[in-house]
Amino acid sequence: MGRYLYKFVGSVALLLIITSFAGAQDRSDQHWKEYDLEYRTFRFTLVPGLTTNGIDAHNYAAKYSWNILAGYHGGLENGFEFGGLVNAHKYYAHGVQIAGLANYTGQNTAGVQLAGLANYSGTNMQGIQLAGIGNWSNSDMQGVQLAGILNLSRESSQGLQFSGVANISNTDMQGLLGAGTANISGGNMQGLLFSGLLNIARDDMQGIAASGVLNYSKSFQGIALSTINASKSFQGIQSGLVNVADNAQGIQFGLINYAREFEGVPVGLISYYGDGRVNIDTWTSETGFSNVGLKLGTHEVYNMISIGYNPLLDRDVWQIGWSIGRHHEYENHFLYTDFSYFKINEGGWTSDLNSKYKYRLLFGKEFYEELKLYGGPTLNMLISKVPGRNSYTQYRLFDFGAKGREYIFWLGLSVGVELF
Repeated sequence: MGRYLYKFVGSVALLLIITSFAGAQDRSDQHWKEYDLEYRTFRFTLVPGLTTNGIDAHNYAAKYSWNILAGYHGGLENGFEFGGLVNAHKYYAHGVQIAGLANYTGQNTAGVQLAGLANYSGTNMQGIQLAGIGNWSNSDMQGVQLAGILNLSRESSQGLQFSGVANISNTDMQGLLGAGTANISGGNMQGLLFSGLLNIARDDMQGIAASGVLNYSKSFQGIALSTINASKSFQGIQSGLVNVADNAQGIQFGLINYAREFEGVPVGLISYYGDGRVNIDTWTSETGFSNVGLKLGTHEVYNMISIGYNPLLDRDVWQIGWSIGRHHEYENHFLYTDFSYFKINEGGWTSDLNSKYKYRLLFGKEFYEELKLYGGPTLNMLISKVPGRNSYTQYRLFDFGAKGREYIFWLGLSVGVELF
């Protein structure tokens, strides 16, 4: 017990030294004169009205203040204040404040505030605020704010903010923001944004935004990571189950990607764009699989989901696949280069490992409007534990086994038709 008491006393002493130094540096400011207050170096208060400054304590500012239960004064002048329950000031508080329940300032606050429940500032709040429930500023908030539930700024907010539930700013928000539920800005939001559910900005959002459910803004620049990423305009990287934008540039990585206009790289199961492609492909290969696929994406980069069946085998063997590729346009022909993954199934869904990886180099030509023919060589790798794997290909360049798996490599050929 004594050890902790010494630590506490030492901490208080350190705060006194810091604030004394700060007071010496800022003595020329003498904010108490601006508010027409009287100045005292020390004051002691039991409750408002029972104080060394009498019933007119709100007309005084002091450097050092001790409020046994609660105090209501004019101001704290670059000093230190301790309150058993509440520290309250009609005008300003500059310095270090520690309160069992709350610190209250009618106008601006600057310095360090620690409260069991809340810190409140009638206008600007600058410095370091720690509260069990919330930090609330009726104007700008700048610095480091840590709260068990809420950091709220009626105007802009800048700095480091961490809360158990939400960080909310009525206008702009900048800095490193961490919240258990949401970061919400009525204006712009910039910086590193982390929340359990939501990052929402009414206007622009810039930086890295990560949330459990939704990142939303009018425009976004940076990296957005969430279940749903939505913005009217977007530049950067969107990664989530669903990525939505009206106008987008960059990379969309998700289960479903959508934009009215998109320029960049789509990586998704469904990547649909208003100015992009919608094609139906059908093709076959040397293994005997006949496939049909839906090709979506931009005109240059596409994703394709497909399903195929092998009629040459004496049993039901089918596959589902996903591809990502690029379209190269030339004067008299075009070239597709794509990489595909296929899950091969025997009868029903095959639970054992049975996967095929394929790289295709396809040369093609458009013969009629919305009809293209293509073909070219492929490089294939099969990784399988299924007994019937040897019938998937008629030859192999080489193969090897490891940990119960067989790896088979071969060169092949693919020809197909693209419609629409």
